Amino acid sequence: MKNLFYRLLLIVCLAIVNLATIDKVYAQNLERFQNEVDTIVERYAQYGKKSGNDTFTTGTNSEQILAVFTGSSSVSLWASLSDDFPELTILNTGFGGSTYAELFHYRDELIGQYNPDMVIIYEGDNDVTGSDTVDEIFTKSKELYSYLTQELPETKVYILAAKPSPLRWNLKTLYDTLNTYFADFARENDQFSNIDIWNPMLGENGKPMPSISLLDSLNMNEAGYLIWKQTIAPFLQVSK
Repeated sequence: MKNLFYRLLLIVCLAIVNLATIDKVYAQNLERFQNEVDTIVERYAQYGKKSGNDTFTTGTNSEQILAVFTGSSSVSLWASLSDDFPELTILNTGFGGSTYAELFHYRDELIGQYNPDMVIIYEGDNDVTGSDTVDEIFTKSKELYSYLTQELPETKVYILAAKPSPLRWNLKTLYDTLNTYFADFARENDQFSNIDIWNPMLGENGKPMPSISLLDSLNMNEAGYLIWKQTIAPFLQVSK
């Protein structure tokens, strides 16, 4: 009987250790892009905060609206972003192959501290390839949306649909469901708007256009970003 007690005690202790290890690994995963985030924060250190709806005053283009584009590599690799929207003061805080959970983890560093007039978010693309279900991904996205509503109630938020790509076309059904969730959420919340970039990137055959992708069949070339620019511009009320 005594031996059984100690065996059970050992099992409980091991379970506690395993749970702690899992939590630690999860936290480390959330910070796998820490160096990149540090670089972004340093790059935009000159940008201060605003109050109310006043225009941004500490940047070089003091009369322009401040827009934060953030999310995964589709944003961080958008080299022509500032040139594509010269009417705006743009901070590109996109990082790595990030997910909604990781963007939420860095919400203050990459969004909140700048108190922007508008935020354009591209996440979900990488989330779908992970272990989370679409419902779990959407739940994590709403954590970020809630933060924006509470901390930046005057900021307009644009949610970009997850894009189609040849590499991940086999996950189309999951992306369709996630994009529907994004669109429905934006429809029900005035602070948010959904931008459908999925359909403009499909060819006449209803599949992703290979000509707008890099060799990895995932990220976009200049032609792909041109589609994004032309699709997003009307929502931001700037010229195409």
